[in-house]
Amino acid sequence: MASDFARLLKQDFSDVEASATAWRKLSTTTDSLTSRHRSRVTGPLHHSWKGDDADSALYFLEDVESRLGVVETEAMAVARVVDTTRVWMENAQTALRNAVRRAEQDHFEVDDDGWVTDPTTADLPHQDPDAQQAIADRNGLLGEYRARIDEALADARKASDDGAKALGRLNGDILTDPFNHDAASESADDTRRAMKDIGVQDPQIPKDDPKAAAAWWKALSPEERQEYTTLYPKQIGATDGLPTDVRDDANRTALAQELNALQEGNYDENFPGESDETVNQRLKNAELLNDRLDAGDSAPKGKELYLIGYDSKDDGRAIIAMGNPDTADHTGILVPGTNTDMEGVPGQLSRIDRLQSAAEREADGKSVAMVTWLGYDAPEASATDFNSVGGTGRAEEAAPDLRQFVAGTHASHDGSPSHTTVLGHSYGSTVVGAAAAGGSGLGADDVVVVGSPGMTVHEASDLQMDPEHVWAGGAKDDPIINNFAGLSLGDDPLYYTFGGNNFEVDTSGHSGYWDQGSHSLRNQGAIIAGKPPTEAPKEVNDDPEPGSFIG
Repeated sequence: MASDFARLLKQDFSDVEASATAWRKLSTTTDSLTSRHRSRVTGPLHHSWKGDDADSALYFLEDVESRLGVVETEAMAVARVVDTTRVWMENAQTALRNAVRRAEQDHFEVDDDGWVTDPTTADLPHQDPDAQQAIADRNGLLGEYRARIDEALADARKASDDGAKALGRLNGDILTDPFNHDAASESADDTRRAMKDIGVQDPQIPKDDPKAAAAWWKALSPEERQEYTTLYPKQIGATDGLPTDVRDDANRTALAQELNALQEGNYDENFPGESDETVNQRLKNAELLNDRLDAGDSAPKGKELYLIGYDSKDDGRAIIAMGNPDTADHTGILVPGTNTDMEGVPGQLSRIDRLQSAAEREADGKSVAMVTWLGYDAPEASATDFNSVGGTGRAEEAAPDLRQFVAGTHASHDGSPSHTTVLGHSYGSTVVGAAAAGGSGLGADDVVVVGSPGMTVHEASDLQMDPEHVWAGGAKDDPIINNFAGLSLGDDPLYYTFGGNNFEVDTSGHSGYWDQGSHSLRNQGAIIAGKPPTEAPKEVNDDPEPGSFIG
């Protein structure tokens, strides 16, 4: 049997490379099949089929999708393990060949087992001082070459052992066990451990810099992009500046794995230190989000949902686009207000659906995408915690994230920039104001606020943008405006002293601004489409002081 030395010296790794390619192709094919199954099978069924039979059938079909997702993840992990092991083995082989070649160039002999000898000193007189020095010099070289060969063989053995250990974690048994219900969660854990086994580091994504992240992504090969999306879905899905469809794909994978862990997995391992109450809230939030995404899988072109960000903890956070902002001519970003949590996501999606349709009617055939940005911890209207809703703290905390998100939509957009409008409702307008007033500004073409209690500033000119592109709307009977505007969150944007523009509102209350057929909705749509709305006169402030904001 050939020695390890002889095998490594002559090893051809082309079959190993082909194997990695085949596993990678299996993963990408499965990803495509899962998306197709979601859009053509489960999506339409969720939309049109109800009842106990539908629930049973969809449970089975969604289990099929989950297992396809496991194949996608584990096949990509196998490809990464095989490819990484090949690279380490090839490096060891190169080091071995170089050591042998240099030894032979120095007239040493290397046998088939890798043992190095020196025939040039065999006949030298050992009593001669000059010969002794020559022998000593040659023995030093002999030791170096033996050490190099041993090191190369040790590296090859380690690469092989590490690869075998990693592949042992990815043996597919979780798919063949009919009683294994946490396969998606387990595959994510197996992948993390396998990558650690072979010394693969997490992707070095530029942090807090959407432009740099976009450039980093563009510099990757298609294979690297698919690999990172599949093996590191949380990191990729959370990175502003990356393409929307990529983030959606990654976040849906991450959500499926997290939901499976919440339903079937080991809480202590997956959510260390969290109480049962916190974990149960996570589960509720993840199920709510997943169900709403499922319901949108059969949406017509332009109404597709993209999950751009999420967090299941506490009240939950979700950033969802309707239509792709990367390709849209006009993009609107709606920031919701007080008491918005994961249960409120369906209502927020209904609002951006109406805003998108209203904008499309004004857009002269150009495309419109809308985003609901619940990317912050919205305050709660509580008599025992007025500071959360009556103070600017939550808004100031959210502001950097909103600025970065808007910058990310610019960085990931294809072609010429999209006309971007950021809209804030209720406390969401306070978030928008804080984001625009802080840092280097919000980077929006237009800002719209409705039902605003204040934008953290005294004047529109404090928002670091042309006040002519700051728009405010308010219903006459909006209780938030009537009772809280101008107190602790900023001056009332509707007042003349604030500056900017008011647009016509014909709806009632605090939540009627998106009523179908209303001027309120049409005017917001016009602004999103870059058109002038029907304006209303600025209101006169009865306060004799130029600015009533207590702050």
